[in-house]
Amino acid sequence: MQALINPAQDNLVVQVEQTSFEVTTPLYWVDCSDTIVAYEYTYDGTNFVPYVPPAPTAEQNKATASSLLSATDWTSIPDVANSAVSNPYLMNQSAFFAYRSQVRAIAVNPTAGNLNWPTKPTEQWSS
Repeated sequence: MQALINPAQDNLVVQVEQTSFEVTTPLYWVDCSDTIVAYEYTYDGTNFVPYVPPAPTAEQNKATASSLLSATDWTSIPDVANSAVSNPYLMNQSAFFAYRSQVRAIAVNPTAGNLNWPTKPTEQWSS
């Protein structure tokens, strides 16, 4: 087996094949066992080591929070939970308000690292 190594990504194994083929530098091939899996190992020049992805930066966590907020913006529209206007209507809008408040706190004051993200509520619709 052959592992394709990408030095630009901390020597990450980006592909594993039976036989190598021509690649452009800085990529290069190394013999490996059939237990090596792409994107799960790096190569230290001698050995394959399990890949541990870097912790997200504060900017990445802010971007994730912003994306989560955008995906649930619609839950903040008053009419979506108003039974007089919408049929069906969202019955657990308050759960979305609480969730969005927790996510917004991360977006406003982002920190680096692996965060314990709040769990998005499941939509509960009237019947």
